[in-house]
Amino acid sequence: MEKAYDLKALGEKIVAGGLPALKEVGEAEALHIYKSLKEWLKESAVLSPTPVDNVIMSFIDNLDSLALPAIDKIDGQKDL
Repeated sequence: MEKAYDLKALGEKIVAGGLPALKEVGEAEALHIYKSLKEWLKESAVLSPTPVDNVIMSFIDNLDSLALPAIDKIDGQKDL
């Protein structure tokens, strides 16, 4: 990625992980999207000249405690 917060780069990252379409998103796809989004945000924060987003990114992994249980509820079975 060359430009901070480049949506095209985010889309490429998601497709590179094997997600062909967003018609039916299951747990595996939702987890892939979540991880790709976090990685994209972290990469963008490094490229961005704004120091504020670097501080915010230091806390982004704390979202896992909220997002991962929500993703795990998609199919109604405990997996994650």
